[in-house]
Amino acid sequence: MNILVINWQDWENPLAGGAEVYLYEIFSRLIKRGHTVKLLVSRAPGQSGYEILDGFSIYRIGRRENFNFFVPCALRSLLRHHEIDIIIDDLNKIPFYSPFFTRKKVIPMLMHLFRRTIFRETNPIFASYVFLTETVIRWFYPSSNFISISESTAEDLRGLGIDNKIDIVHCGIPQKPSMSGIERQKNLVAYVGRVKKYKSIDHFVKAVAKIKKQRDIDAVIVGDGDAKGELEELSQDLKLDIKFTGFISEEEKYRIYSTARVVVQPSVKEGWGLTAIEAQSCGTPVVCADSPGLREVVVDGKGGFLYPYGNIEKFAERVIELMHDDTKWDRFSKAAQEWAQRFSWDNAATKLERILHNTVGGDN
Repeated sequence: MNILVINWQDWENPLAGGAEVYLYEIFSRLIKRGHTVKLLVSRAPGQSGYEILDGFSIYRIGRRENFNFFVPCALRSLLRHHEIDIIIDDLNKIPFYSPFFTRKKVIPMLMHLFRRTIFRETNPIFASYVFLTETVIRWFYPSSNFISISESTAEDLRGLGIDNKIDIVHCGIPQKPSMSGIERQKNLVAYVGRVKKYKSIDHFVKAVAKIKKQRDIDAVIVGDGDAKGELEELSQDLKLDIKFTGFISEEEKYRIYSTARVVVQPSVKEGWGLTAIEAQSCGTPVVCADSPGLREVVVDGKGGFLYPYGNIEKFAERVIELMHDDTKWDRFSKAAQEWAQRFSWDNAATKLERILHNTVGGDN
């Protein structure tokens, strides 16, 4: 099968996040099973316009800020010069509306919808634009079946009035690099992920301030994004010594997962919460906001805690609880690993492959 995936960026882009991990892990497995995958993405500074990487044929055009405006022409060009059986629109903020430009079968794939959350992230004009483009998704994909990363995202789609078939394909956990000789740091608490406003990482910074009044804590924020500067200023204002790593390698990310006492995820909304599962796969309990997407990846009171979104006091209490109580931490660590093992990228790839075959074959 010849597959074209349209996504905002590839996994080599400095702004890559969970959506790009999802894309790589699933479609790289499909490539190994004999399928061809072409990837149309935006181009970051220093990236080439065309590259074959890990079996993917990657076409990079425009910049992240204007990529969606270049997609129609690029899509037509790719369809003229290559045989494509099916197109995946990996929707994130602004859809690509591929059915408007081709009669090929298109499957929209969603990590999550922003909806009103986007107004936390950017100025009212651009936020209104994103909100509107999400609202009209159902009109541009009237005959497409959807793929959702979680039940939370599927519910958001239904809330838009979409009554098309929605298949849920969860994330898996990747093969972890060897971490032999790594020791836990009892005071280390980490946030891992893109550094964006809607992730509410400022709640973590404020929670650190509360925790420091009771005990020592080494806090680290792993990842990059446009909210980093504001968070650094907030840390300075609160006189906190929080480490900001910026973009790091997968191996370094797993080293942090494996050394941290607790990993946190305070976001108002997630598609699924990939970093929370990755952390649990390393035996690291997670403290998450009880938000859409996140509540699907943490079993409250087993491998971590859920707290009411925005409740900084409860957030800090849950982190302190896991830092103080070694017996509880050991129990949570074991439960977290057992829970994470339920999620497999191989199973996710198999499910997606079946969906693609059914769609191309007309079995909808």
